[in-house]
Amino acid sequence: MLRHDLKRVAGALATAALLWSAAGTASAIGADAGTVISNTATVDYSVNAVAQPTVSSTAVDFLVDRLVDLTVTAVPVTYVTVTPNSDGAFLFTLSNTSNDELGFNLSAANNATDPFGGADNFDPSALTTVVDAGVIGTYEPLVDTATTIDALAEDGVVGVWVVATIPGGQGNGDIAAVTLTATARETTANGGGALAEAANPEDPATMETVFGDGAGDTDAANAADFSDSGAYQVESADVTIAKTETLISDPVNGAAPNARHIPGAIVEYEITVTNAAGSALAATTLSISDVLPGDVTFEPDTYAVGFGIDLDGVAQSNAADLDQGSEAAGTVTVTVPSLAPAATAVITFRVSV
Repeated sequence: MLRHDLKRVAGALATAALLWSAAGTASAIGADAGTVISNTATVDYSVNAVAQPTVSSTAVDFLVDRLVDLTVTAVPVTYVTVTPNSDGAFLFTLSNTSNDELGFNLSAANNATDPFGGADNFDPSALTTVVDAGVIGTYEPLVDTATTIDALAEDGVVGVWVVATIPGGQGNGDIAAVTLTATARETTANGGGALAEAANPEDPATMETVFGDGAGDTDAANAADFSDSGAYQVESADVTIAKTETLISDPVNGAAPNARHIPGAIVEYEITVTNAAGSALAATTLSISDVLPGDVTFEPDTYAVGFGIDLDGVAQSNAADLDQGSEAAGTVTVTVPSLAPAATAVITFRVSV
């Protein structure tokens, strides 16, 4: 299921108006591409103090050439937080500062350099780009589906999401940097083809194309493309589980420390589940299972009749009922609704060999 929590970057995405105004500070200047500029010169003169008719030159015409310029800007100024085994979306804006309407292709790539100064240490399992088409500044998977921009007017600004699938098992604080690159092309209505700069010499009767874009994070200047980078940071629970055994007694030697692991011996298992102190979030709906090997048998009445499981000092019944423990067919199961950072849950039960 797609997941993206924009609440944690609310300062960067406060309002749609601020988003677009911040992204659109640069603008196209001068005449539109393809405009015919026509000019004539005139001379007025007199002969023997008698004014003569104005003489005009022939008209000089030329077409305004197309200057391609664009900017991609990461909107959040810090990490977008994500959860392992889910999708996260990072918002960029694309500004067309060319003097013509253009189409744009979009691509996303992993980047080993974190733009926010941390250390990139994993790559998302999938990267896609989609145009922000619904509520501006809110990722809507069922609405934001276009992967290219058919036409963007000069001075037009549009949002683009880079959507990443975060692998399960990523640790709290892990960072994945990504880069969005937009490449200008002809509009879809004009065929959608790649742009090419005209060869010299210049032809004043033809609208020619000039690449005037700057260099972004990973692209060169004057190449009809631009890139910028953002990063995801994992917020997660760091859960570990450990299991130990303690020999309690055997039918020949009695209680420990003389007891041995012989048939009929009683062994107590202890399972400790921990959410690390450095975790950003609580772990929820934990289900701890222990499938017992065939050579041991669950002891059903260790803590009271029908109560063979203990959770944090509270006896749990063996039946699948309203408490948090149960045993069935040699499998011990304990559920824990929530485990906060730095918290532990300790489970004990006994078996006979």
